[in-house]
Amino acid sequence: MTPRFDAVLFDLDGTLTESHPGIMHCACLALGEMGLPIPDEATLRRFIGPPLWYSYTEFCGLTPEQAEEAIVRYRKHYRDGGFLECSVYPGILPLLDDLRAAGVKLAVATAKSAGMAHAVCESFGILERVDFLSGNREDEKGMGKRGLIESACAGLGVPPGRAVMIGDTKYDREGAREAGTAFLGAAYGYGAPGELAGEGSLGEAASPDGLRSYLFL
Repeated sequence: MTPRFDAVLFDLDGTLTESHPGIMHCACLALGEMGLPIPDEATLRRFIGPPLWYSYTEFCGLTPEQAEEAIVRYRKHYRDGGFLECSVYPGILPLLDDLRAAGVKLAVATAKSAGMAHAVCESFGILERVDFLSGNREDEKGMGKRGLIESACAGLGVPPGRAVMIGDTKYDREGAREAGTAFLGAAYGYGAPGELAGEGSLGEAASPDGLRSYLFL
């Protein structure tokens, strides 16, 4: 198999892992402890992808002070086991193995804090298969997706023009466009219909196995 790119960057939640059970559960626990309303399931699913600060303020209407407290509570529950309420999508680990065998450099570029992303990737056999992990500061107020992608490319030593970002939301698509990488949509993830199409998009894959036709000649 001949790879099309020198480097492949993966989002984590909704691209490598099916992580909504733990994220939604911890988001609800934090709000409940603060005596705040619990959003409906559709709103909670929007937590997958953006930084927690954005999700709590934009989707739940929390003030900055409330969001800070909610994030502290969320992280405690997530660290205490919420991150294990997760699974790797079928076909992902063999895909990573085949890309590595073909000489492709691999990275995870996620808005999740670097520490929690490391814990998830280590627990589910992803960390040992990638060359670099680009995550946010602990408060998740650091880099946007563009910065995370640029950091991953720099860490791999690969120009953005020779890399592709794979993700399931518009944040991944927009970040890839701004950073100068190609973009491939993971339509099996958590993005809304239609948000993965746009400038620089190679297409959309309905499953992890569907990514292969875009990554190999």
